[in-house]
Formats: sequence, structure tokens, C-alpha cells
Amino acid sequence: MRILILGLGNIGRSLAERQRGQGHSVVGTTTTPGKVDDLKKHVDDVAVLFGHETEKVKAAAAGCDAIVVTVAPNVQQSRTVEEREHHYRQVLVDSCVNAAAAAPRVVFASSFSVYGDGGDGDSPISEETPCANHDEPSSKYYQQAEQAVLSIDGGCVLRFPDMYGAPGDMSYPDRVRLCHQYMGGKAIFGADAPLYCIHYLDVVSAIEHALTHELSGIYNVCDNDNLPYTNQQVFDAICDAEGLARLEFLNHIQAPNRKISAHKLYATGFRVQHPDPNRTVVEKGNRP
Repeated sequence: MRILILGLGNIGRSLAERQRGQGHSVVGTTTTPGKVDDLKKHVDDVAVLFGHETEKVKAAAAGCDAIVVTVAPNVQQSRTVEEREHHYRQVLVDSCVNAAAAAPRVVFASSFSVYGDGGDGDSPISEETPCANHDEPSSKYYQQAEQAVLSIDGGCVLRFPDMYGAPGDMSYPDRVRLCHQYMGGKAIFGADAPLYCIHYLDVVSAIEHALTHELSGIYNVCDNDNLPYTNQQVFDAICDAEGLARLEFLNHIQAPNRKISAHKLYATGFRVQHPDPNRTVVEKGNRP
């Protein structure tokens, strides 16, 4: 099989190495010409392009059986609603539209943000739960990107929570320090939402699983057996352990307010392998 990976970040590079190890041919993309030589260690060929460049995506995908879209918006270009309107649409929607037009199978790494707060009710959030938060670009354009992928028979959308553990990623204590340093001790998310997170290697494994099993449709990807502690429980415990003042939660960005079900994906044989890194922090802080 020949695969095009749009975006050779930590996820894309790890996926490429695994796929090549299984005998597949992999083309990867970067937006930075200076990275090409280094990236050639991970893939068979490197294309320099942006996902919104239709003809370049089509050319890179020539002869490919599948495209994996792992592109993600740059936080530094997404600080305001206006910036997110332009950047999220171009990075997410245009990339997925072009991918869906260039290959019979597309796997897209999407986000739990499409659910907003999950709406009313107390039953677990599943793939059937309606999307929400249609005005916030960080949710709206993930939804539109998903629709582009699902417009083809071989389209598969994997919805992920916050990712952690990749080389260079900030630890959760570092994120708390960032809130204190740049936001005056305030966090833009809500206090009561469960803090779902997933190790980047479980993300890679989920994409591999989708390719191997030729999955199509939408799948939530998370630990289906455990409900995480809330944002406030986690970050209060981190602040206490690090000797920092507790954060104030502004609830500007909505997140699912209850358990998210990954039963559909688990039924295909997939399991998350890495435990929640924040569970130990909270439970250690709760000990007398």
C-alpha cells in the first residue's frame, strides 16, 4: 500500500516509520523546505506543500491508496476569533477537501471539540451525539473538515481528546505555569469538564488500526473504561503539588461535560494502552 501523510509532525513521523516497517510506501508533507532532508529519514518521499494547495496535494497523492490527514492549526496563529476563522478553515477544511478528492480512502485526525459541552443529558457522549459550538472556529472547522472526509465511501474520522507525550510537548505542570505567566492565572476552559487526554502513540496506533481494518465513519478514541478527573480536580492537584496558586476557570472554550464513549472503536478490537497521566497526581493529592 502507498500512503500520503499530510503533516509530518510527531504523529505523522511515528506513523510513517511504523507503516514503512510493515512494508508500505509512504509519502509525507511539510510546509518547510529546510526540513526535507531530515524528514527523508522517516518517509520514502517528501513533498513541500500546504494542504490548501489543491494541485500539489493531487500530485503528491498520485498512486496513493490512502491519505492520512494529521495537520493541526498553529496555536500562535489562532489567538483571536478572527485568526482562527482564517487559519482553521485553511488548515483543516481545505486539507480535507483536497484529500477527499485525491484518494479513495482518507483518515482524518479530528477533535472532541466538535461536541462542544455535549449538550443536555447524562448518558455517555457517543458518535451519534450531535455536534455543537457551531460559531467557534476551533469546533466549526473541524466539523466541516469531517464532512469533507465523510463525503467519500472510504472516509474515516477519528475524534481525539488533548494529546500529550510527544517529544517537545509541554507537561501539564508546564501548562499551568504558562497560564500563570501569560494569562494571569486564568484558564480559558471550564472547571467541570473531564480532562480527557491521549498519549500520542495511542493516536498513532488508532490511525494504524483504522488503516489496517479499513474503517469508515466516525470513531471516538479514548480510554473507554475510565472517566477522567475534571479540569479543576487535575489542575488544582497540580497547583498544590507545584506550590502554585490555583487557576481561575473562565469557561470560554466548551468541552464535553461527561463521559465519552469509545465503545464503537473498542468493538473493532482497539484499546488505548497508556494510562491517564493525571490520575496519579489527583489521587496522590487526595491522600491524607
